[in-house]
Amino acid sequence: MSKVKAGFSQLCITPPLGTPISGYYEQRFTKGVLDDLYVTAVAFDDGEKRAVVMGVDIIMLTQKQANEYRKIIADYCNIPMDAIFINCSHTHTGPMIGPDFASDLCGLPAYEEYLGLQMRDAAALALEDVEEADFYAAEGTVPNISFIRRYRMKDGSVQTNPGVGNPDIDHALGTPNERVKLIKIEREEADDIFIVNFGVHPDTIGGEYISADYPAFVCATIEAAIPETKCMFLQAPQGDVNHINPNPTEGENRGLEMTFDGCPRGYEHAIYMGRAIAGAVLQICDKAEEISADGIAFINKTVTVPSNQENDRLPEAKRLAELHDSGRDDEIPFKAMELTTVVAEAKRIIELENGPDSYSFNLSAIKIGDMAFMGIPGEPFTEIANRIYEGSPFETTILCALTNGGDSYFPTSSAYDEGGYEARTSRLKKGADNIIVEGTIDALRNIK
Repeated sequence: MSKVKAGFSQLCITPPLGTPISGYYEQRFTKGVLDDLYVTAVAFDDGEKRAVVMGVDIIMLTQKQANEYRKIIADYCNIPMDAIFINCSHTHTGPMIGPDFASDLCGLPAYEEYLGLQMRDAAALALEDVEEADFYAAEGTVPNISFIRRYRMKDGSVQTNPGVGNPDIDHALGTPNERVKLIKIEREEADDIFIVNFGVHPDTIGGEYISADYPAFVCATIEAAIPETKCMFLQAPQGDVNHINPNPTEGENRGLEMTFDGCPRGYEHAIYMGRAIAGAVLQICDKAEEISADGIAFINKTVTVPSNQENDRLPEAKRLAELHDSGRDDEIPFKAMELTTVVAEAKRIIELENGPDSYSFNLSAIKIGDMAFMGIPGEPFTEIANRIYEGSPFETTILCALTNGGDSYFPTSSAYDEGGYEARTSRLKKGADNIIVEGTIDALRNIK
C-alpha cells in the first residue's frame, strides 16, 4: 500500500435572498450576506482506496439528508458511501435544509438540489487535486472563548444560558474542552492543507444575514497568515458549550449586544473567536509532529438508542405548544432561554406521542494511517467527547459532531437528572451517552 496523497477543493454555497434560516424557535428569512458559505473537501488516495472528508457551512443535516447527499457523491466519484464524511459547522446563520425542527418552515428545494451538486463537485475536484503529501498533527489550547452553558442555580435548579451577570448562578455544570487539534498536510506540488478541529456552538451572530460564523474567520486568518495554505474547519463536540461568558469584563463584552432570547451576540465577536482559534493553530503548526499515513480504511457502525417518550405529560405539552403557536408566549410563565426550553420540551413530547420507540444512529470513521476522523450524527456533550478520546486506540483522533447526520443532542446521563434545555428537549432516553461512547470506541477499534 502506497503513501496517502491528499487533495483540496472549496466551492461557494451561499443561498439566495429569502431562503429560510434555521436555528431558533422563530421564523427568519435571508435578507443579506455578511460573508459567504462554503463546502470544503479534503480527499485522500492511497492507490487502492479513496475517501473524502467535507466541511459544510450549514446548521445540520438529518441522517436521511446526509445519506442522500453521500449517495450523490459516491455515485459520481465512484467511491463507497462509507468513505464520505460530511461534517456540518452548525452555523445558526445558514440556510434551512428540509423541514425546520422548530416551525412549519421548509428549505427551498431548488437550493437543496444546488447544495448537493456543489458538494458532489467539491468532492470530485478534491479527488482530482490529490498530490504526494506528508502528514503532521498538533494540539493547542484556546482559553476563554468556550463556556459551559448549563448552570446550577442557587435555588438548586438547572438552567441553560441563564443570562450574563445573573446573581442566581451558583456554578457551571462541567468544564469546557479548550483543546484545538490540527492536521497539517504538506504538499510539494500544491498548497498545504490545514484541518482545524475545535468545539463550540457557532451561534455567535444571530439575525437574518448569512454568515459562516467564527469557523470562517479561523480559516481566513490562517490562510492570510501562511501563504500557499488552504484550511478546512471541522466542528468538534459542542452540545453543552457556547460563546457566552457569564461574568465578562468590560473589554470581553465588546462586540456583543443582547438579543431576543437573552443571549449576547455580535459579528465582531465571531471574528474575535476565529482569530483566537487561528492564533492557537499558528502557535503549534510549525512544531507539529509527523504521523504515518500509509493507508486508508473506513467504517460505519449503527447503534440503537431508546426514545424519550413521556405520554403522561402529553396534555400539558399540547397546552404549552398551543399557547406558543398562537403567539401567546406571555401566558407561559417563563422568559428568554427558559421559555425556549419549555416550548421545545413540549414539542418533543408531542413529536414522540406515537413513537418511535428507538432511533438508529450511524457512527462514521475514516482512518488515514495512524490517525482517525470519527463522526457522531448529533451534538454530544463535552464529557462524552472526553470519554471517547480516553478510549480511542488512536493517539490522533479528530472527533467531530454533526457528521453524516445531526439528529439529536447527546446529553450525559447525569444531565437528565439535573435538567436544562438539552436534556429536556432530547428525543433520546437517559443512557444514550453510554451507547454512543461504547459504539464509537468499538468502531475505532475495528476500523480496518
